Amino acid sequence: MPPAIGASPTSLSFAATQGGANPATQTVSISNTGGGTLSWSASDNAAWLTLSPASGTGNGAVTLAVSTGTLTAGSYSGAVTMSATGTSPVTVPVTFTVATAPVPPAIGASPTSLSFAATQGGANPATQTVSISNTGGGTLSWSASPDTTWLAVSPASGSGNGAATVTVTTGILTAGSY
Repeated sequence: MPPAIGASPTSLSFAATQGGANPATQTVSISNTGGGTLSWSASDNAAWLTLSPASGTGNGAVTLAVSTGTLTAGSYSGAVTMSATGTSPVTVPVTFTVATAPVPPAIGASPTSLSFAATQGGANPATQTVSISNTGGGTLSWSASPDTTWLAVSPASGSGNGAATVTVTTGILTAGSY
């Protein structure tokens, strides 16, 4: 009985993000499903696909690696063909799905500035609110902190869209602009 090529799995699928890291390698096992000695070679038909080793004898394995490189988002099809003299070649389809790069979160604040007025030694001015929004993608985790002792912000952190209340304490401040 002549040698015959067996390949497992019979198809492969890879997934990655555009501009991101290459996905983990995958392996196709090659076996002789016939008789005699199998001397095989493997080749691919896609620039984004590489395989190693390109040939072997008897049972073995071919490691497939895909590269996102400059590929744009989309689905790509390729194939690895195993062949040997006197046998029918075996083709293993390979699909590579490249997803759009996620948009990172970005913080938006409205209004972009606040102004308070008070009389020295008098009552603290009314609180004001800053609306916080995610102007990007994903999930926004934010924090707010004053850079002076006469300001307070509550809450000090949050997730997603929200609001921060800003309080001014006149305390021992003298007349002037701060």
